[in-house]
Amino acid sequence: MNKLVLSALAATVAVGTTNASESDWAGLDAELSALTTTFTQDGGPSISGYVEAGYDTDTEVWGVGRNRVALSGGGGGYGYHVSIQGDEAADAYVTFDMFGMSWTMGDFRAPGTANDAADQGNMTFSTRDFGNNGARSHGLMTSGDAGGVGYQIHVGNGNEFSARLSFDVISGDGMNLSVAYSMDDAADTSNMEADISSGPFGIHVTMGDGGAIAGGDSAMCITASYAVNDTWGVAIRDTDNDDGLDSTMDWAITHDAGGARWTIQSLDDADITLGCIVGF
Repeated sequence: MNKLVLSALAATVAVGTTNASESDWAGLDAELSALTTTFTQDGGPSISGYVEAGYDTDTEVWGVGRNRVALSGGGGGYGYHVSIQGDEAADAYVTFDMFGMSWTMGDFRAPGTANDAADQGNMTFSTRDFGNNGARSHGLMTSGDAGGVGYQIHVGNGNEFSARLSFDVISGDGMNLSVAYSMDDAADTSNMEADISSGPFGIHVTMGDGGAIAGGDSAMCITASYAVNDTWGVAIRDTDNDDGLDSTMDWAITHDAGGARWTIQSLDDADITLGCIVGF
């Protein structure tokens, strides 16, 4: 602020003085240049994202599936991220560290289930488990680790409040077990999760209200996966939304081709689809 006032005074004096020296003008130029470069980011922004091309084997229809473009960068201890996607809301937020905690402010995914937080480009199935469906929210979120318990705490517009707590019960020794609890006060939902893995096998269980996708209070989703080798994997997902309807069964086969991932899947006995997703 002092620099701004001094620059303005210097400019006034310079205009009123016909014999101002070149060094006076150089000093004024330096002050104004410093002001205009305040928001220059270190190294410039980076662009990333992914796009999926797909084919429905029954309807014989080609199309574009999951896709997102993101712009991110930062400087001086602050970061920014802006991204848009065809079938999910946009992100636009800043990040910084304060009081030994990480903070996010703007529009972002509020705390929810692990599947809510996953980027679509990293998901095995093209659709999410029950939960908030990756919904975005406005507000301020802090995240970190306290005594081995990971936490995310979010406050938003009005009385909106959501949180997620996670804890690694067993880590290493051939088996991993982690548990998590998430809640959303505004949506009046809560979910418990357990994630178990041993070698190439993995099981993830989510139980609770279900949120935006599921309707009942005792919904459950179980996903089992097996890594055949470094490039091939299979997964099945059983979902009971506790809505009086039959549970659904999805399956997928994935192949990592280095620069792309191929997915063959069927969602609840629907058409078999083939997709190729490429990140950049």
